[in-house]
Amino acid sequence: MTSVMIFPYGEVKVPGKWTKTGENTVSMQYFFIGQDSARIAIALQPWDKYEFSHNNPEVTPDNFVRKFYEWDANYLKKETNGQLKVLTENREKNYLVWNLNSERGGNDYYLFGLKGKTAYNLSVKTDKWDEEKKIIFLERLFIE
Repeated sequence: MTSVMIFPYGEVKVPGKWTKTGENTVSMQYFFIGQDSARIAIALQPWDKYEFSHNNPEVTPDNFVRKFYEWDANYLKKETNGQLKVLTENREKNYLVWNLNSERGGNDYYLFGLKGKTAYNLSVKTDKWDEEKKIIFLERLFIE
């Protein structure tokens, strides 16, 4: 188990051994590689500090995850000329799993979620896992 603490927002427990490969101080993302060369990114931030949600009364905790997806996924789709697909949406647990497939960027799987006031941006990229395994992996990172 690899424990990723992003102070003061929380901790994400990642099954297996993962090595940190970098971070993006602007997006507050931390990047890791697993023993099987799978790559993940983890970011935890206050939900109301994103460009689309900051001081925007139309964005509420109830619709944040969907608005986050629309904002980020549409940007990435435009930048990569990729195809988007929502794979799972769980309104009760407040998360959404989606996929971006592009010629430039490959096949990325994301989970956007909200716990309390903390937004979760999780992603995994690997050709060695099937889609179901990627979805289950992301859900486990968020839920546990």
